[in-house]
This record gives sequence, C-alpha cells and structure tokens, in this order.
Amino acid sequence: MKVPLSFLTLAIVLLAGALSVSQAQQRMRMTAEQRAARLKDSLALSDDQVGKIITIFQESDRQREDAVASAGDDRDARMAAMRKVMEGADARIDSVLTDSQKAKYDEMKKQRGQSFQRRPRND
Repeated sequence: MKVPLSFLTLAIVLLAGALSVSQAQQRMRMTAEQRAARLKDSLALSDDQVGKIITIFQESDRQREDAVASAGDDRDARMAAMRKVMEGADARIDSVLTDSQKAKYDEMKKQRGQSFQRRPRND
C-alpha cells in the first residue's frame, strides 16, 4: 500500500507542531524547585530561604490549580484568582527575604509584569 506523499508530509507537519507545543508547555511549567533555584541565583538566597520558598511555591501551585478548577471557563475569574494566589505567594516570599533581596525581588516582579503585559492575549 502506497501512502501519498502529501499525506505523509501533513502527518510530519502535524507531529512537529504537536511536539513544539508540548515542549513549550514543558518550559512554562517549571517545578517549585526550579523556580526557587532561579531565585537562589538571582537573589543569593541561603539554603534555609530556598527551602521556605520551595514550600511557598508548592502551596501556591496547589492553590492555583484549585482556583483554575473552581473558575471553570470564566477567564476573568481564573485570572483574578490566579492573581490573588500570586500576590499571596509574593507577600510570603517577601517575608523570607532580607531588605536588599526584597529590593531585587521587587524589580524582578516589575519586569515580570511588563513582560506579561507585552504578551498577546489568546481569547
């Protein structure tokens, strides 16, 4: 049985697209440990601070999942719930940081906000 070349080409393109989407989602979903490691490097955190921040990230991940599930298809409700979880996590992280680390973290949050605002919405 011969498979038409156009069918084979289409299958390859679809497979490549699916793989690239999967890889993009993997990059976006960093673990709590990976995010804490990034902060450790950026803010010169102690091992004790890293442990506390990992716990904060793990708890906020669970809260975010619950918020998304309870909001259902309502995008605005999901975004509001996720923003509330993120603000709570940020406040808890601030309580773990020194004053100089807080200043650096505030700058990182500003950059994160600017980056988020530049992203196109996919409605």
